[in-house]
Amino acid sequence: MSIFDILSNVQDLRKGDDSCAFNGYLEDYLTVIEEDHPKRSLFTKLFEADENLRICVNFGFDVNREVISNQIIRYKDASKLPRKFMKCPYLVYGKDATGHQFGLILYPSDRQEYLVAKGIYFALTEQEGPFESGRNEIVAMTMENEEQCLSIVNRMMAGDVRVGALQREIDRQNFKNFDELNHLANNYAQLLKDQVTENIKDHQHRGEIIYSTIMRWFLIKKAVYVHYMTNKDLLVTINENNIKKQRHNAKTFADQIPFIAFSEMWRL
Repeated sequence: MSIFDILSNVQDLRKGDDSCAFNGYLEDYLTVIEEDHPKRSLFTKLFEADENLRICVNFGFDVNREVISNQIIRYKDASKLPRKFMKCPYLVYGKDATGHQFGLILYPSDRQEYLVAKGIYFALTEQEGPFESGRNEIVAMTMENEEQCLSIVNRMMAGDVRVGALQREIDRQNFKNFDELNHLANNYAQLLKDQVTENIKDHQHRGEIIYSTIMRWFLIKKAVYVHYMTNKDLLVTINENNIKKQRHNAKTFADQIPFIAFSEMWRL
């Protein structure tokens, strides 16, 4: 099933379903958000580009502990997250002129959280994931550059670019190679570690900040692991075409992502 068909069957809170906060036409979403909504300008531009675009907001999902890659990553704290705590903030979707379906995961932050957006993509489209069959119709990106987001959607609507090539293009704007990706991942994970250490003592909702941070650490680890595992150049140049060696090194890089254990965060 393609991504448009998958999402068209997802119910939202308006119908008593907690699968997502809103799922419907972008035009309707613009009528329910506040005038000062931080992303209203972008959503308005997207609607003007195609009045038939739809949007799914805060789609909830869980870590699938049966998936082999998640078992290898072995970040046990991710299994302690409440049901459907992990969220895909925005997924804009539609059809191009030929009827081909497409979706765009939009993460409301800047470049440093690009790997969180990619982690969401990998989690949603992995084996037995909710969007597994729509894997080749979705790209992921952050939202700090409105014109870039609009350009990506316009190109997807035009139907003249392969989604994989488009995602690789977005990747290159954020990192040139795996070393840069790994550096970005470690720096952001360390920043999260510093922030939670500094802020949690005075935070009124300790559980919320702990779970939110665990979610991000897991998604960063997943992005690092999957990016390494799917890098054919590394398989040839570093791992001697040995997939076991590739898997071992992918796990090593994911394990090196800094984090604080769940129980330790509660004791801070």
